[in-house]
Amino acid sequence: MGHLERAVQQAAGWVAVTPIDHSDRTRRIHILDMISAWEYQIRSTLEDIEATNLGDDVSQRIDQEPAVDEIGIQIRHLSNQAARLAGSYQQTGHFEDLKEAVRIMEQGLERGGAYIEPGMLSNLGAMLSMQFKRAGSIDDLNRAVDVTSMAVDATPQDHPDRAGYLNNLGNRLGTRFGRTGSIDDLNRAVDVTSMAVDATPQDHPDRASYLNNFGIRLGTRFDRTGSIDDLNRAVDVTSIAVDFTPQDHPNRAGRLSNLGNWLGTRFDRTGSIDDLNRTVDVTNMVVDAIPQDHPDRASYLNNLGNKLGIRFGRTGSIDDLNRAVDVTSMAVDATPQDHPDRASYLNNFGIRLGMRFDRTGSIDDLNRAVDVTSIAVDFTPQDHPDRAGRLSNLGNWLGTRFDRTGSIDDLNRTVDVTNMVVDAIPQDHPDRASYLNNLGNKLGIRFGRTGSIDDLNRAVDVTNMAVDATPQDHPDRASYLNNFGIRLGTRFDRTGSIDDLNRAVDVTNMAVDATPQDHPDRAGRLSNLGNWLGTRFDRTGSIDDLNRAVDVTNIAVDATSQDHPDRAGYLSNLGSWLGIRFGRTGSINDLNRAVDVTSMAVDATPQDHPDRAGYLNNLGNTLGTRFDRTGSIDDFNRRLSSYKKGWSCHTAPPSIRIRLARAAAKILTSQRKWDESSQLLEKAIKLLPTVSPRFLNHTDKQHMLAGSTGLASMAAAIALNAGKNPSHALQLLELADEFIFLRDELDSPLDRSTSTISSDITSSWESPAKRRREADQKFGELVARIRTQSGFNRFLLPPAEDEIMAAADPDPIIIVSLSSYRCDAFLVERDRIRALELPGLTVEEVQKRAEELRLSRASGSLHITPLLEWLWDVIARPILGALGFKGSVSNNNWPRVWWIPTGLLSQLPLHAAGQYVQGSTETVLDRVMSSYASSVKALIHGRRHLIRRSAEPSSDNALLVAMRETPDMSANRILPFAIEEVEMLEKLCPSLQLRPVTPMLHKDDVLQHLRSCRIFHFAGHGQSNPEEPSQSCLLLEDWKTNPLTAGELRESRLQENPPFLAYLSACSTGANEAVKLADEGIHLVSAFQLAGFRHVIGTLWEVSDKHCVDVARVLYETLRDEGMTDAAVCRGLHRAVRVLRRGGSMIKR
Repeated sequence: MGHLERAVQQAAGWVAVTPIDHSDRTRRIHILDMISAWEYQIRSTLEDIEATNLGDDVSQRIDQEPAVDEIGIQIRHLSNQAARLAGSYQQTGHFEDLKEAVRIMEQGLERGGAYIEPGMLSNLGAMLSMQFKRAGSIDDLNRAVDVTSMAVDATPQDHPDRAGYLNNLGNRLGTRFGRTGSIDDLNRAVDVTSMAVDATPQDHPDRASYLNNFGIRLGTRFDRTGSIDDLNRAVDVTSIAVDFTPQDHPNRAGRLSNLGNWLGTRFDRTGSIDDLNRTVDVTNMVVDAIPQDHPDRASYLNNLGNKLGIRFGRTGSIDDLNRAVDVTSMAVDATPQDHPDRASYLNNFGIRLGMRFDRTGSIDDLNRAVDVTSIAVDFTPQDHPDRAGRLSNLGNWLGTRFDRTGSIDDLNRTVDVTNMVVDAIPQDHPDRASYLNNLGNKLGIRFGRTGSIDDLNRAVDVTNMAVDATPQDHPDRASYLNNFGIRLGTRFDRTGSIDDLNRAVDVTNMAVDATPQDHPDRAGRLSNLGNWLGTRFDRTGSIDDLNRAVDVTNIAVDATSQDHPDRAGYLSNLGSWLGIRFGRTGSINDLNRAVDVTSMAVDATPQDHPDRAGYLNNLGNTLGTRFDRTGSIDDFNRRLSSYKKGWSCHTAPPSIRIRLARAAAKILTSQRKWDESSQLLEKAIKLLPTVSPRFLNHTDKQHMLAGSTGLASMAAAIALNAGKNPSHALQLLELADEFIFLRDELDSPLDRSTSTISSDITSSWESPAKRRREADQKFGELVARIRTQSGFNRFLLPPAEDEIMAAADPDPIIIVSLSSYRCDAFLVERDRIRALELPGLTVEEVQKRAEELRLSRASGSLHITPLLEWLWDVIARPILGALGFKGSVSNNNWPRVWWIPTGLLSQLPLHAAGQYVQGSTETVLDRVMSSYASSVKALIHGRRHLIRRSAEPSSDNALLVAMRETPDMSANRILPFAIEEVEMLEKLCPSLQLRPVTPMLHKDDVLQHLRSCRIFHFAGHGQSNPEEPSQSCLLLEDWKTNPLTAGELRESRLQENPPFLAYLSACSTGANEAVKLADEGIHLVSAFQLAGFRHVIGTLWEVSDKHCVDVARVLYETLRDEGMTDAAVCRGLHRAVRVLRRGGSMIKR
């Protein structure tokens, strides 16, 4: 009996040290089962004999046998039973078998104590690892690492099984790295697997397996660290593993697959086409060799799809791409819903579908790419190291779908998820450059849609970081350089920085040079280079740049297949440069070809594509140029048709649609089709709020609105020519003003203290911007709900006709509209609205007079008399006459009017118009008192605000600021009368029932006191900024480093405790010199109005320091004598200006 028990013990030990995947394991278990059965039969017989109390001789013989090792036998039985169940799982995939095997093995370890052998520990590690792979429990994986490590520690250095245990430990550690991303686990996995290889004889049958695993560990570490040495070693050792694996070996497919993976990875790193072709070949061999029902087939199919997709990216072969989609779909279908690898296969399937959309334009492929990648992200744990990559892919497809459909929701979501990617990726991760590049792309796209300069600046920064983080010889560097050029060129378009443009040309040139001739992305990079060269021609006039732009764009078109979705864009670009070259050289061949290729671009673009409108706009422009050259009526008609079709592209950016509507309206008016033109422009005006959404900062709004200057006046003029009544035309003006000014009242400030981005935090700036976008959407929904309530149907809409007339009671309102079609004054009285045509007023003359005024201000020699006389003759006299103000006022009972000029007229002093000769009363000053408003709606809003606040107590503080000396001023830094002016007011404060407050002469202190003042009086310098009117500022001591700008004043939001009067005794506080923003009241006066001041007094140009004291004294004495009322402010200012009328210092309120 003792010999048989020892046989069982030895056989059990033999099985215990045999790896679960060993080919001879089944035979060894069968031998153990037979010996165990014999031992059981003999034991049963002995027990029967003992039960029948046979003779002492029998008992004595039994006692002479060695003691039976009951615990050891039980442990071996449990180990064998668990092994059989694990083997069954491997054959059938029945998960319950595996779970029972683990349970039995753990039970055995609890009982075994000293009887536990290293092989049993290793086998438990293998079972736990299989269970982790099936269910994804990190606890199983941690336990697998621990027990396998115990097996290694329990095995002598020279034991023949030690290599196997080391190999198993490397596998477990590698798997845990894949789940947690721990670099310590990965480094240890490389080390112990290397030890396993070194401990195995060259001719050992397991050496190929250990080499294969060593390659896996090395390749994985390359993925994490980017070490090319690790990657080269991975290819080498895996190739050796394949060579040592027999053709019919069941593991040959897996090792071939791994070799394909590392070859493909090395292609990604080096761009070697030989590596790429070899990886496709060996992965194909894998799929062909694997049975249909093999549990690893899905993994091999997925790998093949990846390799085919990569080769498509290099060669452009549509066959490779279609097959990649098919085999990756098969991989997903062959994977259980709860399998941890399913998320990876779904992610790859999304990649293949998205690539096919890029190639074919199939919207079905793109929608499926978004859907399956979103599912992949949802099934990926938050702490999974691959989550960042899957989020990045989701962002890519959402961004691509935005490009295709124009959905702003997709665009915002793509920025959000790509931000999450960058935040989640370690600084030293080799993929960080790719994710930074993606984020730059998304931010750049959103800038193109919304005009946010913050998005654009950050796009430049993160794309630059992507380039800097990429090795010179990396195949992706060309792509990042190309994108960096796009961002720089776009910023040039926005800011005019020639440095950005030159860098855009340089880096895009580098991108083209680094791109192989047969690379499918070469055409796009050539097209981009053409764009920046052509743009630089526009800036510098270099004909060499223009010729090269035509040449490289031509190459891009020729290199692009007829059915490629990007071909339309390249054709449109080529048409643009050919048309521009015609303008430079007069070559009719260039012009004809420009028409042809731009027409081809339109024909190649789907009807609902957002870019179609832009191509139609380009076609219309080119046809218009040829019509001007040849007089072809067909070109004329096609031009109008192109503009109208472009306007009807509802997926296009609103700014482009407005541009198309305006172009079409101009043609329609030339045909005297006033009604059709009017209807088109009315619809265009209603798009203005989408061009300048509330979530943009004010500078961005200015830029976005610059292209719409004069649109409202044009619409009003054409409406009148179409026979529509004056009130309807006036409402069009009010509609545009409503969305520009009242919307600003509803904005909340957004901190933009910096436009740079740190290398490790990219989302801190995005959170407030995201909140503003979300708030903007909710605001629109709230407005829609409010308008459904009784009595609120016109909430935030331009005032109705009766509301407009009510605003003119008691004082008439004069809106002067400037348009190239006709110029009118809308005269609003309490009982009627009239339109008075002003035939002597033209856009050209206003432009000339405004420029003369600007130049005279700049030179310091103001010759204003001719301007005032012209304003009187063509505007003021006919208007005042129509209103019945035909003579001077003799009884001191002055009538009052409200001026609302539009466009460049806002830069001219209508209130001071007149014939200033001895004894003349032919002046506005002799007939009426003047006040200004930005719109009728703003006037109504201000009065309603006063009614709501009239019962609330007001502050009695008078905030007094005197800047006698302004630091860093090149001229006129000393204002000798500034102190005298403020001291005069300080003495008057007790009689005005005000308490004088003198702050520190710094922005922050002044802003703080503004929140609790009733009157703000500033005596000092102001500075107008014609490029960015919102950056016009009052000059305090810290104006160089921390200026008090119009934008910041506007965002101060003082409406909760609205001050009464801001008196800005400084030059240019009422001036806006930005011609493109002539319709916008973006200057210091309007900034104080929007901040909450009820009355604001400012100047249009430099005024006499001494006269400022006199004007202020007359005004404040009037307030003292008549009370602090609206009428007193108007009378006081009017009285003061009349006193100084001969001094030439005209004040604007």
